[in-house]
Amino acid sequence: MATKPATKTPLKPVPSTPEDAAVPEKKKKMKLMLILPIVLVLLGGAGGGAWYFMHHGKEGEQAEKAKEPVPVKPPVFVTLEPFTVNLQGGEHFLQIGLVLQVANDETSEEIKTYLPQIRNRLLLLLSSKTPEQLESIEAKRKLAEDVLVETKAPLGPKISEGVQSVLFASMVVQ
Repeated sequence: MATKPATKTPLKPVPSTPEDAAVPEKKKKMKLMLILPIVLVLLGGAGGGAWYFMHHGKEGEQAEKAKEPVPVKPPVFVTLEPFTVNLQGGEHFLQIGLVLQVANDETSEEIKTYLPQIRNRLLLLLSSKTPEQLESIEAKRKLAEDVLVETKAPLGPKISEGVQSVLFASMVVQ
């Protein structure tokens, strides 16, 4: 039998100076500096992907719920009888039709209970105006705000919240 010659493993040279010993440590640090950002980017991407897929399903469910038709309540209106008042100065008069938009039927019924007080307040408000105060669009918008304030005044806080807006059905100044 033939014997194989023993192979010797090469020995690493022992660094002769401390500077030679620092070179392998610098290489390890360089590898670490290259690997660490890559690992962080991969972990961030995995976390972001997990978050997206976990929340994406919820958004799809919400979108389906949003597609379902929501029953829209028709608006509720209270039409007041037309007002005819003399304007300031006595030469002109105003004939106006008002409609109140309210939140629900209960508010409508409550307004009807307070209607004599509301009509009185509106007659006083309208008769205090001059024809010049009713000419422009801005003046009419201001009048609608004033009518809304006067309408809400006799109502309690709960009922007055239900009065949403004042609409003009007609307006004639002569």
